[in-house]
Amino acid sequence: MNLIRPTRRIMPLATVQVERMLPVPGKVVVNQGQLVKATEAVAEAYREPRYHLVDVAQALGISREEADQLLRCQPEETVRKGDMLAEKAGLIRKVVSAPVDGKVLLAGDGYVLLQEYRPPWELPAGLPAKVLKVFPERGVLLGITGAILDGVWGNGRLGYGLLHTVSKTPRDALTPQVLGVELRGLVLVAGHVDNPRVLEIAESLPVRALIVGTMRAALLPAAEKATFPILVLDGFGESGMDEAAFRLLSTSEGREAAVLAEAPRIYKRERPLVVIPSPAAQAPSPPPPVDELSEGITVRIVRAPYHGMTGRVVALLPGLTRFPNGVRARGVEIRLENGSRVRVPVANVEILIQ
Repeated sequence: MNLIRPTRRIMPLATVQVERMLPVPGKVVVNQGQLVKATEAVAEAYREPRYHLVDVAQALGISREEADQLLRCQPEETVRKGDMLAEKAGLIRKVVSAPVDGKVLLAGDGYVLLQEYRPPWELPAGLPAKVLKVFPERGVLLGITGAILDGVWGNGRLGYGLLHTVSKTPRDALTPQVLGVELRGLVLVAGHVDNPRVLEIAESLPVRALIVGTMRAALLPAAEKATFPILVLDGFGESGMDEAAFRLLSTSEGREAAVLAEAPRIYKRERPLVVIPSPAAQAPSPPPPVDELSEGITVRIVRAPYHGMTGRVVALLPGLTRFPNGVRARGVEIRLENGSRVRVPVANVEILIQ
């Protein structure tokens, strides 16, 4: 019976490899073997140019032939915002200035066509690491040793800073009252968030990043607009954070953490993740890839009524099993950490790598 399931890592020490790729072809600006900082650019891409057509004749109130005599710029000339493009002397002096930084493409017939200068879009490393491989024009593969936690959702931002746990237990909600100015610039860890005011205050401080177990789904629009990274480890609702994940994060208090809260890419098996570097640690051998259920595998249940609980597979149930809700599906029997045995659909579990 082929039972391929998603995998999730909650590992205190692992060899972590992360691809950082440009969305379009560009230029890689680092070399293989180079050590990079979290905020350092590893690649860049030039964005689509913008053009500005300046009607000199209309601005000066003269004919196009007259305007050509008053131009003070030439094609291929570089100009800065405010530089003079044309000038009309007289009792009342009139000047036409460049609206943006850029390059003059055409000048004549009463017009000046400018190509606006747009700096290249830079792809940051996101974490302090070593460049293991360079993909020309596309990106790099980075490697680092440290703790790693996979999430389920991110708002597309990156952050790097010191970890600080603001929840006493994995089930505690983050409230506006605990968000003081002393938390500015920290990576906050909390059980769950259900109050939109929390995101507003975190934005105003600002915090470096926010890691939560669960978040109320109604906060998604506000979370997507936030300028700081928000990473959800377990899902949406109010059940809080997985105990193993909370234990790992809370015991890493004061350590630096990289929060790559990017959108998950299911087909590439990539999730948003938290990496806590351990540069002095000896790199362990990567665990063998596991994506198929078998007896003895550690799993986490991702849906009610056992949502968030972990345990070991003790049996793969043959055929289809009828569950209390009337659904007939492939099932698996799990011994939970509290010693009880439960039967759940295969679709309700993910493989946990610890």
